[in-house]
Amino acid sequence: MKYHALFGVLLLSASPAIAEDLIYLECDVKATETTIQSSTNEILEKRDLATVGFYKIDTINSRLTSDNSGDWEDATIANGIATGQFNEVENGVTVVGKALIEFSPPGVFNMQYTASQDDILLKMVMTGTCQDTDRETAEKGMNQ
Repeated sequence: MKYHALFGVLLLSASPAIAEDLIYLECDVKATETTIQSSTNEILEKRDLATVGFYKIDTINSRLTSDNSGDWEDATIANGIATGQFNEVENGVTVVGKALIEFSPPGVFNMQYTASQDDILLKMVMTGTCQDTDRETAEKGMNQ
């Protein structure tokens, strides 16, 4: 009986970043955003950005969500890495891209995508590093 109680304590004291098969990450991300006129291939604007992103990874259901959406995205989960590809059309904007997040152990973050509408193409390349965070911090960050 003592072993069962000890096992329960060990389970409850697990890392706060891993709870209910959900992993919470805080990622420092640098991005390059390039806006191009498709018909001429002219670069209209190019800028560098830095931000902090928060991610929740559901390892059981192979999905993830971020501070940029309240929706879950399907992901491939293998060897501590979540990867995903997306191809969506919403409100006349076509978005195509791919993402990779190392979560066990936390590490590299990479995302690349293009968004196009009419004669405008937006290319985004994002790189960064992630670390574990707790549920409260991640959810607060996702709601900002």
